[in-house]
Amino acid sequence: MIRALALLLVLTVFAISMPLPLGALWLGVPIAVVLALLVSWRWGPWGVAVPVALMATGMLAVDPLAPWMWWVPVAALSGSWMGLKEEGGGPPAGRRAWMLLPLLLLAAGLGWTVSYPDLVSRVEGQMRSGDEQLLRLSREAGYQGDRLQWLEHRVSDSAALRQRALPNLLPSLLFVWMAMLVIVGRALSARVAHVLRWPELSRARLVGWRLPDAAIWLLIAGLALVLAGFPGWEPTGWTLLVVPGLGYCVQGIAVVESVLLSRGLSSSIIALTMFFVFLMAAPVFLVATVSVGLSDVWLDIRRLETVQDGESP
Repeated sequence: MIRALALLLVLTVFAISMPLPLGALWLGVPIAVVLALLVSWRWGPWGVAVPVALMATGMLAVDPLAPWMWWVPVAALSGSWMGLKEEGGGPPAGRRAWMLLPLLLLAAGLGWTVSYPDLVSRVEGQMRSGDEQLLRLSREAGYQGDRLQWLEHRVSDSAALRQRALPNLLPSLLFVWMAMLVIVGRALSARVAHVLRWPELSRARLVGWRLPDAAIWLLIAGLALVLAGFPGWEPTGWTLLVVPGLGYCVQGIAVVESVLLSRGLSSSIIALTMFFVFLMAAPVFLVATVSVGLSDVWLDIRRLETVQDGESP
């Protein structure tokens, strides 16, 4: 319970530091996941009433067209899905990630909402304010001449790149944020279940991460929308491309970890090696792991049997 309270305290600090209404999601999403997961785990399909009730309450209490309002009930829907599949040892890691599909679909449709341009403008304004604060602090720290001009040039270039990319990548960033909050909600659910003396929630190892085959169609759909270049479809296309791509990146890491573990390496050595490679060559690391993860869709590398040929495997 001490760890659970500490986690809630950290979420409260983040909620206070971010302006409303987005700041409320730091607490609203994990709490909704806890309620939905535990109720679904205990009472089965009746737990779906939790996201339905949250949706109805949100539509009556606030503007139903506000996109931030939808994140809480949709996250609760993912929590109900997890609770319904908790019996029998629970799902493996990849299947559990697939239960975030409602959040992914919401993120993919975010660009079609009426208030999405205003959301992009507010986020861009916050980032622009951060750039101005960085330059001001640099001047106060003694940056002058060529050093100050170089910093201003870098900030200006990054701001121009961000302005072009933000409308397409903001839904993916919001999905990653909501996915992290769902994970926090699941962790809090495990603490509450322990206090209630319920069975422990299942745990899934990274080495068993494998997305369902249907995830590849989301990736293909996103790639098709990005290449087609239909007006207005760019945020949807990039979301369906980036988020499953990150999932296959994790799957590639799981495949590499499985292969290295079978060769006798320890988990700590594998983690340090991958972290070092990521720091030294992040783009190459991402492309390589996504490629390995996609190849695992057809090859199922971790299930390949070792055939002895004389003395050599």
